[in-house]
Amino acid sequence: MHDSWLKAATAGAGSLAIVTWGDWDCRTILESECRFKGIEKPSYFDRWINLRVPFQAALGGGGRVTLQEAVRAAGLDWEGRLHCGLDDARNTARLLVELMLRGVKMTITGSLAPSPPIQQQPQQLLTSPCGASSALAPPPPIQQKQQSPQLRTSPCGGSSPLAPLLIQQQQQPPQPHMIIPCGGSPGTCFCYCRVPTRGGVVSMPGPMQGKCFFGCGNWTPAMGPVCPYFVWAN
Repeated sequence: MHDSWLKAATAGAGSLAIVTWGDWDCRTILESECRFKGIEKPSYFDRWINLRVPFQAALGGGGRVTLQEAVRAAGLDWEGRLHCGLDDARNTARLLVELMLRGVKMTITGSLAPSPPIQQQPQQLLTSPCGASSALAPPPPIQQKQQSPQLRTSPCGGSSPLAPLLIQQQQQPPQPHMIIPCGGSPGTCFCYCRVPTRGGVVSMPGPMQGKCFFGCGNWTPAMGPVCPYFVWAN
């Protein structure tokens, strides 16, 4: 439905750009929600314009200016409810138009790196008795080395296997690493940068406020996350 609307809205207009207030929407939350709901995210969401950047270049202000404050600083009145998705989108669009009317040039400010290609291991060929190569050979089965059970001497002078408790402990599979909720440590969980993840709590008002998550371990207040890794902790 969205693709059909977008095709009709941009017919003959050429290229398009996603405009947001901040990098959180396209860099983190959209990627996580699409992955959680099994929805394929269109590739045009991988490049966007953070309207905060051209706004600060044109009108100044610190990095903590809210969307409502920016709209008022541009001489516009806020329309609708605060933190309502549709109303926030409309006010973002109105601020964008106002900045463009003032001659502010819009360029892409953020993007996501494409996912690395999956490397496939080369497959071995079987040689037939006639000398030609036949079908692909299946990978050799993994042979597990079985240790003969140790014996102990029974009170009657004979021998018997080790206690069942010791055998059960040897046969138990390794336990998976659990992600500890916020306030603890992410343990051995690493992001796509291959560094330990960084935990956080959603502070923005809304249905996700107070939820804990783990993200890119290279996150900084100035640059944000380096990779798109994101997972909810609870």
